[in-house]
Amino acid sequence: MSDMRLHGSNRRMADRELDSLAGAEGVAVAVVSAPACSVVIPLYNKEPHIARAIRSVLTQTFRDFELIVVDDGSTDGGAEAVRAIHDPRVRLVRQENAGVSAARNRGIGESRADLVALLDADDEWLPDFLTTIMRLQTRFPNCGAYAVARDVVEKGGHRWTPSCRGIPAPPWEGVIPNYFRYADEYPVHVSGVAIPRRVFHTVGLFLEQARFFEDIEMWTRIALRYPIAFSSQVLEIYHKDAENRACDRPIPLENPMTDVLASALRSGVLPAGVQRDDIAEYKNKRHIHCAGKCVHAGMPAQARTHLRAAASTRRHRREWRYWYVRSLVPTSLLSTARKAKRFITGGNDRS
Repeated sequence: MSDMRLHGSNRRMADRELDSLAGAEGVAVAVVSAPACSVVIPLYNKEPHIARAIRSVLTQTFRDFELIVVDDGSTDGGAEAVRAIHDPRVRLVRQENAGVSAARNRGIGESRADLVALLDADDEWLPDFLTTIMRLQTRFPNCGAYAVARDVVEKGGHRWTPSCRGIPAPPWEGVIPNYFRYADEYPVHVSGVAIPRRVFHTVGLFLEQARFFEDIEMWTRIALRYPIAFSSQVLEIYHKDAENRACDRPIPLENPMTDVLASALRSGVLPAGVQRDDIAEYKNKRHIHCAGKCVHAGMPAQARTHLRAAASTRRHRREWRYWYVRSLVPTSLLSTARKAKRFITGGNDRS
């Protein structure tokens, strides 16, 4: 399927799910006033973490929201943990297991607000997250997404803040001047972003066919059509120490975001101020990132496939060489080296 047909189908799906949900499970028949923001949490076997995520929403300083938890066929007690929280703003919707993109899309379709904020079941917000998001929307109404900085909690408890090249330190907030040039560290994260409903009508919903990187593929589609507003204040906590994380599983060769970027390069239709080289190098960076994931997953041949696709890089040449050398080192030796590094660093190895 070509990119054009794929994204056209995605847009049609968005229209159907956003506009034709009358009578669906979990949708109230009575007409009530819509909240200012809808919060969507996909849930699959995250019983140890879901209550923490919900509490972080319910303790927001901005109060005019609804919270939709989509249970994607969990086999643990996560749904029961949601039911135990008695707050009229919390609604549980259940479906057969169809994947995280399908769960997010279901939640977006069930939502009533013009702005949809996303949060994963094992992450959390700080209390001013929604207040900041609503302020960004007021200040920059034409943006396609509103995002905030995050802290990362590693296994072992180490906490750190990713830096985004080209984005000023806090307390800055504004429009990212060139998303594709300054997005090396992914300023938009799936648990720290809100998207206007109109944007889903334009770019489509999350790609349900993708097994990995479906979130970054979405930000790529949005950034090709809209500016993105950002606050450098840390208001999200991303828990890499959580259980049952999809990112901990082996990485396949498929990479839907690079397909979107390749399509943009072929079309030649780029956002204002964005050069072809910005898109090309962003695409190279994504391949290099996937190569690193493949090396860690013990898939060196797949890593080199990604690196060959990024061989033209100039901005990221040093990183390209690093992962190419790593892909040539036997997996058993790498495993031994990582164990030794974790022992030396006390478990805080992020390589």
